[in-house]
Amino acid sequence: MRKIALALAASIVAVRADSKNQVFGDFTTPLPLPAGNTLVVGVVGGWERWDAPQRIVRRIALKIRDRRLPGVHVETVENHKIELAERLVTEAFPDPAHARIVLYGNSLGGSASVRFARWLGERGYSVRLLALIDSVGPDDVLVPANVQRALNVYQRDSWPVAGEPEIKAADPSRTQILGNFRFRYKGKSIDLETEPWVRRVFTKGHLQLEYDPEVWKLVEDHILAAINPAPLPAETRSLPAGR
Repeated sequence: MRKIALALAASIVAVRADSKNQVFGDFTTPLPLPAGNTLVVGVVGGWERWDAPQRIVRRIALKIRDRRLPGVHVETVENHKIELAERLVTEAFPDPAHARIVLYGNSLGGSASVRFARWLGERGYSVRLLALIDSVGPDDVLVPANVQRALNVYQRDSWPVAGEPEIKAADPSRTQILGNFRFRYKGKSIDLETEPWVRRVFTKGHLQLEYDPEVWKLVEDHILAAINPAPLPAETRSLPAGR
């Protein structure tokens, strides 16, 4: 049943998607990166373009880029083009010991980012933060041990496109789960008018979470904290499940 639901979810989120067939040359990060630099990689969902400005992964990437943080490089990748991100990381950090990596992903990009983190762990790379945004797909529950901290943001308002309610650490002694934050949208107004009607009907909650500024801020705050470790703002640190 779960495989059927995932197949249906993939077909729905692909409606009117516009994948550009991303290539490695679309990345702008200078390679290799100097020691101490940080690479943030966001993975978009469905068959969406890596540079689609309305998607949550791209929105967050552009907001962080706008800060012009020294030594911080932010890229986005299509979830079916993870091999590009694999090449990007290995060329950015030929020595895994010097790598500073942050990963985040939405929808099918969430499960892809977990698999990517696992691939990195098999090659000796550590991930400072893994953030999942309404992750949909196989093998996205167990966070690999090479991830230092992980965050899960999800909703359960629209089936079958609903995020994992709980992620767990493969090794709790090495990975801190920062939280599984549920967002609810009953009675909450989120503008979805730019989305196709079939998505608004069948994946409304999934889209509401993606377009929710509170979600953008929560994920962005945790990414910034992973780039430059410091206490999170009190309102972010204490955001309760069931919001």
